[in-house]
Amino acid sequence: MVGSTLVRMVTISCSCGSVCDSRRNPLRGLDVAERLRLVEEAFAVHDGFLTLEVDAAWHPGSDDPGPSCVVLVDLDEVDACVGLAADDAAAVRAALRGTRVGGRPLPAPVLVDGTWFRVAPAQGFVPHVTYVVHDGAGTVLEVDEPLVERDLVAELVDTFARAGRDGLVHLDAVAARRSLAGALDAARHAPAVAVA
Repeated sequence: MVGSTLVRMVTISCSCGSVCDSRRNPLRGLDVAERLRLVEEAFAVHDGFLTLEVDAAWHPGSDDPGPSCVVLVDLDEVDACVGLAADDAAAVRAALRGTRVGGRPLPAPVLVDGTWFRVAPAQGFVPHVTYVVHDGAGTVLEVDEPLVERDLVAELVDTFARAGRDGLVHLDAVAARRSLAGALDAARHAPAVAVA
């Protein structure tokens, strides 16, 4: 406690593997407009959580940062809103809803016949996403890759409608050797398979 205010610390990690560190919140003292800009351009936003890329001055641990280091700060909505008036905090919390990577919105989850199709920010230090399809029997497809302009969630739903669960399992295997987009292209040009 500092005075009567609890000082919250945020988690900082680096792509070089430097041990995670906790330091003061980089948003502390920024006005609502600057925070909203940072949220809009963030490395990733996922349902109330925020990941910002920061400069080498924030490098965790005692090691000096290398030229290829990527330093990320993870915050929750409490961290993102600290010190703001109620109306401003509400605006920041609203901006943290939904899912974005590199400022680009990701498609909402889709449920079709008990099968969920989702895309979320991938874990790691590059702005990739994870496409996941799962049903009551477990995970059908899981692929990490860069975000592309195409709506691959819609294409996965279409593949499911045409080829069922088995088509998605096959797609997962092909995507491991190629990109998901490449696997979807190959499936689209393959002979049609009837779904029982």
